[in-house]
Amino acid sequence: MQSATEAIRSQLTGWGFMAAEVPGIGRRVENMMNEFASACASTEPSLADYKHSSVPQLSVGGTHGFFPYNSEVPRLAKGVPDPKEFIHVSGAMIADQPPGAGDVLRAFPEFGASATEVFDIAFTLISLFGEVVRGMMPDGTPALDLSRDATNLRVIHYRDVGDRQVLAHEHSGIQMLGLQLPPSDQGLQYILHDGTWVEPVIAKTDVVLCNIGRMLSSASDGRFRPSTHRVHTKPMPAGYKRLSSVLFAYPPHKAQQWKMVDGELTMINETWGDFIENRFQGLGK
Repeated sequence: MQSATEAIRSQLTGWGFMAAEVPGIGRRVENMMNEFASACASTEPSLADYKHSSVPQLSVGGTHGFFPYNSEVPRLAKGVPDPKEFIHVSGAMIADQPPGAGDVLRAFPEFGASATEVFDIAFTLISLFGEVVRGMMPDGTPALDLSRDATNLRVIHYRDVGDRQVLAHEHSGIQMLGLQLPPSDQGLQYILHDGTWVEPVIAKTDVVLCNIGRMLSSASDGRFRPSTHRVHTKPMPAGYKRLSSVLFAYPPHKAQQWKMVDGELTMINETWGDFIENRFQGLGK
């Protein structure tokens, strides 16, 4: 990552996101996503027993647990839910904090083991990306302080898409940084700084993409723009499914917000948890 620092900086400046090849990660991610698809099909046990509303929540762990099919309605979707089910695996869940948070990983041990492995690799990668980005900011910029407990690995299973071409409307994430892992199929698209939509070739590869989230855009006082992306696909045959995963990295939710303004550090009388709460409505359900 150190040897690629200048290339990563150039990508972020020109594209609005960053890319790196990580040998071997594609196989691990594919295995994790397939285990999640198997868990989605299971009835005993059932993922429905671990819906996010019933999983113990903790401010440092964010929203972790299972989100059932058709449970997310994006802001731009005009009330139509995305055709997907997904799970958030946080560092707090992996650590079973609070007690019971990790029950779903024990109920589905194959998925739990593979998700933990991918989480560990992805958190290391995003921490390294964070150091590169921090090096592009003024002297005196605090550490991004990415929290393992507060970070979420989202694993997504798109299914029953019918003739839909928009699987996820354009959006940017709330988090400090996001790491897109190799999906099972193409369709992930980004808008460049010049307004052009592009589709990086990352499906079934070892390439990961790092996004700028709204938190970092705020902390940098607009030096970095949030990375806007979407998932589009051509009409697919019956039975089509798409598997993907992304890591959302946050600072501790109870930590105080800060911002670099004209090269000077300014502390804000709100927490990063307040930041999430204030912007969650803007991203939809």
